[in-house]
Amino acid sequence: MSLNGNTFLLCALCLATAMASPDVTVFFPQISGNLTQITWAHAVNNQSYLTSTLNDSSIMMIEADIVLGTINGTNSTEQIPVMGHPPANTSDISLATFLDTINTFNTNLTNSTNSTATRKGVKLDFKTIEVFNQSISIVKQYDQGDYPLWLNADILSGPINATTEPVDAAQFLASASQFNYTVLSIGWTTEYGANMTGSYNDSQVTSMLNAISQNNVTHNITFPVRAGLAAESLSQMQNLVANVTNSTLTLWSSEGDSVNVTNLRTLIGQIGIRKIFVDVPEDLRSQLRLDTLPSGSEATVPAVMVPMLVGLVAFMFR
Repeated sequence: MSLNGNTFLLCALCLATAMASPDVTVFFPQISGNLTQITWAHAVNNQSYLTSTLNDSSIMMIEADIVLGTINGTNSTEQIPVMGHPPANTSDISLATFLDTINTFNTNLTNSTNSTATRKGVKLDFKTIEVFNQSISIVKQYDQGDYPLWLNADILSGPINATTEPVDAAQFLASASQFNYTVLSIGWTTEYGANMTGSYNDSQVTSMLNAISQNNVTHNITFPVRAGLAAESLSQMQNLVANVTNSTLTLWSSEGDSVNVTNLRTLIGQIGIRKIFVDVPEDLRSQLRLDTLPSGSEATVPAVMVPMLVGLVAFMFR
């Protein structure tokens, strides 16, 4: 892919942002750059699950969903950001408490000599633009670059003829520009399950690339893609990550989804274990035999070179 001046400048901006974003491979050095080795706790939407996840040293990243709702056992009817997945609109933990709990846990570990516990990264999945807008002031309190903090939203309609309304792309990306240290996890709504086949098409990938370009996104990006659909979309996924500097894929799957394991292994092998996170049910994960995949040889920019590159580009565009 050839780079024109605008694309090169965008690449430089992405590199500058990358310097500030917590690098998962640095935060979790035990993975040796292999993103498929990142471990996940999914839908951590209540207090007890959060507590057990924090105390589980095998978990690295916590994924949780945010909706507008109320807290169980209170008389308040005010709609606030709470942890939950639609159609739920009540919870025993608010977003504010959720983030404070994780931040306190990580801070205490940073100042501790406990070598067995694991600090956690966080992926926040916002289900509507309304809940995201109400969450901004809360999340910004923790936008300090101390640990990975991802903001996730399905901003475009995707396969197979998905009917779920996506989060407004322009509003989400514009509001997300207020954050300094977050990774953006932006994907498509999907309609998929057992005994189904489908894929991401070129038009859907182009729409995502256009959304990123038109909204001048300079954050690091990971694209959450449904495993069963991505497995049938090798060329589209390659095109996606090739056109967005420092981008990665995050494979996810629901229980019971139809997934061609052979094709999915091929996808991971082709794009590379340094470019793909794998957040799937344990049964599918075991079938993938991730430990047998080649280490790959993706070209990366050494961190020490980033300031030099950014300085060079700044000089060129003076």
